[in-house]
Amino acid sequence: MRITWLLEVADQLWGGVKVALEDANWLHRRGHQVTVVSRSKAPDWMRLECPFVQVSDFRPEHLPDGDVIVGTFWTTVPWSASAGASKGVPVHFCQGYEGDTPENAALRDRIESIYRLPGVHHVTISSHLTQLLRDRFGIQAHQVTYAIDHAVHHPGPERAPGTPLRIGLVGPYGLAWKDLATGYAACKLAHAAGQKLVLVRASNVPQAPAERDVPFPVEWHQQLPPARMGDYYRSLDVLLATSSGGEEGFFLPAIEAMACGVPTVLTDVPCFRDHAHVVGHGDYALFVPPKDPAAMAEALVLAGALPEVRQGLRRGGLQVAAHYHPDRHGAQFEAVLQEIVRTTGAKPSLRLVSPSVAEAATEPIVRQLRTLADRMQAAGAAVASARMLAAAQCLLPDDEALRLAAAERWLLAGDARAALRLVDDLVERGVAHGMLHQLRGQALHALGDLRAAALAFRAGMTAGPRSADAWNRLGVVLFQAGDVTGARDSFVQALALQPDHGDARANLASLPAA
Repeated sequence: MRITWLLEVADQLWGGVKVALEDANWLHRRGHQVTVVSRSKAPDWMRLECPFVQVSDFRPEHLPDGDVIVGTFWTTVPWSASAGASKGVPVHFCQGYEGDTPENAALRDRIESIYRLPGVHHVTISSHLTQLLRDRFGIQAHQVTYAIDHAVHHPGPERAPGTPLRIGLVGPYGLAWKDLATGYAACKLAHAAGQKLVLVRASNVPQAPAERDVPFPVEWHQQLPPARMGDYYRSLDVLLATSSGGEEGFFLPAIEAMACGVPTVLTDVPCFRDHAHVVGHGDYALFVPPKDPAAMAEALVLAGALPEVRQGLRRGGLQVAAHYHPDRHGAQFEAVLQEIVRTTGAKPSLRLVSPSVAEAATEPIVRQLRTLADRMQAAGAAVASARMLAAAQCLLPDDEALRLAAAERWLLAGDARAALRLVDDLVERGVAHGMLHQLRGQALHALGDLRAAALAFRAGMTAGPRSADAWNRLGVVLFQAGDVTGARDSFVQALALQPDHGDARANLASLPAA
C-alpha cells in the first residue's frame, strides 16, 4: 500500500506523535510505501526510516498519491477527508478525543463537526474511545491494540523500596486534564506525614512556576529521548498517573512503567480500567479517585512500603504490558488499512484538468444545454431545467461544477433524492468542500432526515465558510429535530455574522423562551 501520514508537528516529543512515527517505520519495514508529511521539521529525537516531507499546508498538491491518507489529530482530518481519491482513502487514527479537553472548549463545535465528516474511516486504540465515538457520533470504528517498545521497556531486577521513595510523574504540567497539580498535592501530603520522597519528573516542556516551590526534592528530566525512558522508569519505586477523566486516550507511560516492573498508582478513569479486559482482573495497579490527593498519598505509601503489594503490582503490570506489543499492533493496523482499501473501492478522482479532445467536442452541446436550462428555470419550468442539466452532466460526467449545478436544480425542482444521488457520488469520489456539504444538507433536510442534515450542515461549515445562511439553515434543522438550545445558538451565530439577516432574526424571535 501507499500510505501517507499527516502530522501537524513531528519534531516535538508527544506520545501520539511517537506512536504515529513508530507505526510509519513499522509499515515501511513491512514493505509498504510510507510517507510522513508535516508542517514541522523531521524529528531529531528518533530515527525515521521512511520518506519525510515538510509542507506549509496539507493541500492536495503538496501530498503524494496514495491508497490511504491518515490524519492523526483533529486539525489534520479535514485535509485527509478533502484530499481527493487519488491521495487515498481518508483514515482518522484516534488516540484520544480532543473535544472534551478544557483547553479546546471554544473549539468543541468545530471538533465535533470534523468527527462527523462523511467518508472518513476511524481507527481507535482503546475500547472506551471506540464506545465514545459510537455513542456520540454513531461511528463504527476499527479498534487496534496499542503498543510499547519492549526493547526499551523491559523489567530490571525487583527493587526494594528506596529511602527516599522515588515517585515518577510524567507529562506537561500545563494540561488541565493531566492534573499533575493533584500529584504534587499528594506528594506534599505524604511528605508532611513523614514519608521521605523525591519526585522524579519527566516532561517534554520546561518546568512550570507552580512546580518549583515544593517542600521535597524534585529530580527534573526534560525531553528524554524515547530510547532512554526505560532507564527512567527502572529508577523509580512507583509511578503515579493523575489523569482526571475520559480525555486521556491511553497514557503510554503507565504501560511503559508496568513493562519495566514498576508498581503504579492510577486514577480510576476509563483508559486505565480498560486494561482489565486484557488480563481479566484489576490487580495491576492501585486505583484512586481522580483529584483526590489524600487517596493518592495513601496509595503511594502502600505501593512504596509493603513488599507484598509491590510484588503483586509488579506481576499484574508485567502481565498487562505483555499484551501491548508492536508486532501485534502493527499487524492489526496493517490489516485494518488493507480492509478499508479493499472494501471502499474508491472511484478515480475527478479530472479537474484541461478537457480531453473528446470532451472539447461536446462542449458546444453542453453550453447549449446549459443555456436552455437557464431559460427554462427563468420560465418556471424547474423540472425541465433540471433535466437539461442532467443531460449535460451525462456528456461531461467528470465535471464537478456541472454535477453540483445539476444537484442544485433537482433540489429546486423538488426531487431531493436525485440531488442527493449526485452529491453522494461526489463524496464517494473524494470531493469535500463547503458547498457540497451544504447541498447535501439541503437534500437530506428535504427528505426529512434531520439528524443527517444537521451533520451535513456542520460538515459544510467545517470545510467551507461559516456564513449567516449556513448557520440559519442549521438552526432550522436543529429546531425541527427538537434541539431548541442548539437552534438558538445557531441563529445567534448567524446574527453575529450578519445582524440584518431577516430569516435568522425571525427564527430566533419565534423560539420559545429559554
